[in-house]
Formats: sequence, C-alpha cells, structure tokens
Amino acid sequence: MPNNAKPSPPVDSWPLGPFLEGLRAEPVSSEKGRATWRLIVAEQHLRTHGILHGGVVATLLDTAMGRAVSTHCRDDQGCVTAQLNVNFIRPTWSGETLTITGEVQHSGRQTAVTRGEIRTSSGALVAMGTGTFLFVTRPPEGQPLFVQQPDP
Repeated sequence: MPNNAKPSPPVDSWPLGPFLEGLRAEPVSSEKGRATWRLIVAEQHLRTHGILHGGVVATLLDTAMGRAVSTHCRDDQGCVTAQLNVNFIRPTWSGETLTITGEVQHSGRQTAVTRGEIRTSSGALVAMGTGTFLFVTRPPEGQPLFVQQPDP
C-alpha cells in the first residue's frame, strides 16, 4: 500500500460519469480500502424473466471494488480494471435494495487485488467477485487518460 495515499473525499463529491448516473447507483461510504454503494433495483435493471441483469451485477461489483482501490491511489494516480471475476449466487427482482461493498485485499506498487459482495436488504448474498486493478498515472488536467488509437 502506498504510504502517501490520499484520504477519501466525501461521497457527494465522487465523480460518477454518465454511465453510473444512468444506472442510478449511489455511493454510500468510503474509507481506506473499502467502499459501499447502494442500488434500488428498477425495471431498467432487469433482463428477461424479470430478474436483475448480470451486466448490472458486474458493473456494481467493479464500481465498488474500483472505488475501494482508489483510496490507495497517490494524488497523481487513478485506477482501471485489469481483471474482473463474478460469481452469481441468487437472482433478485425489481424493488429490492442492494448493498454493494468492495474491499482491497492487497495493494502493491502497480496493482491492487479486491473482493466484493452484493447483498439484499435482508442480507442474502446475490453475488460476489474479485478484481485486479492497475494503478495509472493521471495525465495533466484536461488531458484524456487514454487516447483512441486507429485499428491496426
């Protein structure tokens, strides 16, 4: 874990971006190496058979685990997902309130390893996952993190 990791900003200052804003997932809390999010499952989150879409589950785990890793970043760093593994345990339906937690298990100089869980309001396990995240140096203000390259 880097010794000069930045303190976690208040959850209401987290930049969500258009994708997470559209998903309507809400940051709840963040502390060193841990982050919690909440989602109230709505019709927009469902797949056929009226259950929560697996892509939403993967996104929620990736988001919570990535936020947990970001608490280990230096001021000049961000993080990106290098690997994401998801185990789907049980379905969930519209109206359910989900709590998503991410926790850093190991943080090195270049990567961090995490685990995450999604639980219902009654505590039932919906999914669990692990992730490996890569620390990346942020470009100067106003510059993109990645530049699109032409296809070979």
